[in-house]
Amino acid sequence: MTWPGVPWTRLRVSQALCRPPGEMARVNPAEVRARYGVEPAQVPDFIALRGDPSDKLPGAAGVGATGAATLLQKYGSLEAALAAGRYTAQAESLRLYRSIATMNRKAPLPSLRSQKPTWIKAAALARKWELNQLAKRLEELATS
Repeated sequence: MTWPGVPWTRLRVSQALCRPPGEMARVNPAEVRARYGVEPAQVPDFIALRGDPSDKLPGAAGVGATGAATLLQKYGSLEAALAAGRYTAQAESLRLYRSIATMNRKAPLPSLRSQKPTWIKAAALARKWELNQLAKRLEELATS
């Protein structure tokens, strides 16, 4: 799975293939905890509170990554924080952000055959769509 921000951490698996900006890496739950200070299952709540510029989610007013992690360490979940009276004016929006940040496991996905990525074709398509930075990264992947 590739991602421009952090959505890879939404997976509840022992390892997930992810792409932080400019690199490929394997991450596991321990690395999610080290990087964000939350459990992998808390990442949708973390994103809802902190916000996610790649998905245009503003998050809770005045809450950054450290504040979101601290709240989740204290309350355990967004719902528990809301039940404790935190962010009541933003509760509906924060629940929406959490929903957006959560992968829909019931979404119908077609069967895909195992194949090697065709980075050059992807780069050409990105250039056609004038996504030049993406095209450059795809071209770099093709030569690595």
